[in-house]
Amino acid sequence: ERKLYGRLEEKLHHFFKVVNDRTMELFKGKKFDYLILAGRKEIIPNFLNYLHSYLRSRHIGNIDAEPDSNISLISNKAQKVIDEFEAKTKNDLIDRLIDEYNPNGMGVLGIDGTIKSLLIEKIRILIYDRQFTREGYICDSCRYLTVEYKDKCPYCGGKLVFYNDMVDEIVEDALNQGCEIVDIEGNEKLIKAGSIGAVLRYKL
Repeated sequence: ERKLYGRLEEKLHHFFKVVNDRTMELFKGKKFDYLILAGRKEIIPNFLNYLHSYLRSRHIGNIDAEPDSNISLISNKAQKVIDEFEAKTKNDLIDRLIDEYNPNGMGVLGIDGTIKSLLIEKIRILIYDRQFTREGYICDSCRYLTVEYKDKCPYCGGKLVFYNDMVDEIVEDALNQGCEIVDIEGNEKLIKAGSIGAVLRYKL
């Protein structure tokens, strides 16, 4: 019985190593963002010990599954794990923006501070609530943005055009500047702080 158990352990060890090596090859080739493990609850913890550190850093959760589990069922479970992980990541980032980055001068909150930082290309990560809208004005010459009415652009003297929703324009300009965009819905802390903010590239 001990010999049989030893052989089973040896086969399992070999199987774990093969799966880890193959997964590492896939990671090197396609650089996937997330890794979700699917299998029996009693097996997954043992397999985690074989995962390469690069793969472990991409591991975001597990799915309880059998070898003959339906693929669509596994896919649905995986999407749920991804959604929960992304929501937690975004909420954690907002907590850091409000509690750490903003007080230390590495973040801004509210549309005025966000626009000001965007105009001088200081934003690293733009964060906003998907339901947030705000009227404003954009220069049709240099794309100066403001939520306050002005007779003309204070930068180039061009005409300021009224926009019903400035948020889409802010996002577009942020993308053009290479900023990371994080959109979320219903985070009360962000809503109370103005529904929009940013992590900066350098300190104010």
